[in-house]
Amino acid sequence: MFMRAVHPGEILREELDEAGISPTALARHLAVPPNRIGQILAGKRAISGDTALRLGHWFGVAPQFWLNLQVQFDLAQAARDSGAAIQALPTLADTAGEIGATS
Repeated sequence: MFMRAVHPGEILREELDEAGISPTALARHLAVPPNRIGQILAGKRAISGDTALRLGHWFGVAPQFWLNLQVQFDLAQAARDSGAAIQALPTLADTAGEIGATS
């Protein structure tokens, strides 16, 4: 069972609504193309380091806030897509006797 992955665009949309600013106006303030903000809001684009720096500066928060949202989303997606297969892989403890062995 996995938590629902929340794309950073959902959080950004909430922040824009609360601030009463349009995506186009935000793009202008951040000096980025409007389609960058639109794609993030649509969940079709990830938050890059550059975008995190710009959003952090504009909203007055650490850029890590935005990057952490992206990482949480990416991990939730990966767990949903590959989690069962990864859990079936051996661990270090399982393979301790094999460490240093040549094949």
